[in-house]
Amino acid sequence: MVGAFDLGTPVRRGGPSMTFARLAVSIVSAAVLCTPPAQAAPGAPDRVVSRWIAVTLDEIAAQRVDPPHSSRVLASLSVAMERAVARAKPAASADAAVDGAASTVLASFFREDTGRFHGLAIRAEHASTDSSMGRGFALGRRVGEELVARDASDGAAMAFTGTPPVGPDFWVPTPPAFLPPLLPGWGEVLPWNIGDPVALRPPPPPRPGEPAFEAEVREVYDVSRTLTPEQRAIALFWADGPGTVTPPGHWNAIALDLVQAFRLNTAQAARVFAVLNTAQADAFICIWDAKYAYWSLRPITAIRREIDPSWSPLITTPPFPSYVSGHAGTSGAAATVLSAFFPSKAAQLHAWANEAALSRLYGGIHFPIDNEVGLALGTSVGEAALAAWKR
Repeated sequence: MVGAFDLGTPVRRGGPSMTFARLAVSIVSAAVLCTPPAQAAPGAPDRVVSRWIAVTLDEIAAQRVDPPHSSRVLASLSVAMERAVARAKPAASADAAVDGAASTVLASFFREDTGRFHGLAIRAEHASTDSSMGRGFALGRRVGEELVARDASDGAAMAFTGTPPVGPDFWVPTPPAFLPPLLPGWGEVLPWNIGDPVALRPPPPPRPGEPAFEAEVREVYDVSRTLTPEQRAIALFWADGPGTVTPPGHWNAIALDLVQAFRLNTAQAARVFAVLNTAQADAFICIWDAKYAYWSLRPITAIRREIDPSWSPLITTPPFPSYVSGHAGTSGAAATVLSAFFPSKAAQLHAWANEAALSRLYGGIHFPIDNEVGLALGTSVGEAALAAWKR
């Protein structure tokens, strides 16, 4: 147990201080990506789970995967690895099981790179079904196929059949690209740890014409005109836009650092990532449910209409409604989960979550209420994940 949340076996307490200091997510180094892990002795620090998380972050950035899909990939991968480890012992190699599960899941998401994943996973020892390595790899492949089957029926591929609302109160495509709304049906995707996302849906935000809304608009505008160098740096650091590891990946990078700092073994690492990433996936489902329940407009629309027709935010506005903030929601969920596993780091983790939420105000793309309610929603989703995985 690390603090209050059971990892199954004891880990070393009071690990080294975290090295996540303005991480540029350069942890996915060539050595991590390309070097097959050594067979870990019982209790040895994890290499194999962390390695596949790093491979996935690299792939998400290279393929320019959007945040909801990134959360889905990471959740499916992590659950596959956790199940593979749990089922492998004592008759099969847990490391080989992780290799089989991870390569199978990733090949289903990134088909053009199937050869790369199998090249990273398959070693000579995996070919023999009489060996621990061979049994583990075959078991992992079966587990991976279970997750692939779940992914095929989780609703992520369903077409949106609704009708966007029209009027001055509602979201419209924003400059510079004026793209259509991204994934308006994502709130219907099958969750991992919660029931109906509608049960967690927050109340509606203020609408144009209401004093509360006008105050929100004015705050975004005023903040944008007085940004300090530190606020600007925060906005850019947490931007996590296209071509990056995205917000879910950012929190996986933080988790990788924690797993290494506390020297978690493979089973423990698999557990951390499974809870973290199912929480983040559920957070995006709930966030997207709220976004497309209310279709709330973005600051750029309101500010150009009401204050300054030439105003632009520091960060390019993404193509979906404003309320609630995805950054805030996934950060609230991630900080809640990781704080349960690493309570000595809870204050720092929650400070990062708050900073990630504020970064969207500094970037000019979210109203304060988007961030405040998003954090609260994400916290609830994180708590639900912890409860589900304790059962």
